[in-house]
Amino acid sequence: MPHKHIDSHSFKEKMQNEEYVILDVRTAEEHNDKKIAHSMQLDFYAPDFQAQLEKLDKDKVYLVYCRSGNRSGQTMDMMKNMGFDEVYNLDNGIIGWEANNLEFIK
Repeated sequence: MPHKHIDSHSFKEKMQNEEYVILDVRTAEEHNDKKIAHSMQLDFYAPDFQAQLEKLDKDKVYLVYCRSGNRSGQTMDMMKNMGFDEVYNLDNGIIGWEANNLEFIK
């Protein structure tokens, strides 16, 4: 049951080689500004955030990101405690993704 912090290149590799759900835990405004393709947005600051996480399929692979890796790291820990099998946090978030010149949608 992996729950790991991974770098941008490993995150992209998982996107290409596995069935996954990309979870963006930034605000809707941040998500609409720029995002990784095919990402689903759940606002970390929403009052029902944990309830929204609980509704997700715990057997799927989740790739989680935010702006810097902080909110997504906390989300990964929450998901681990909720019994999710496999969750990966994008270390350094969208900032690291962009610094590595990886593509995103504006």
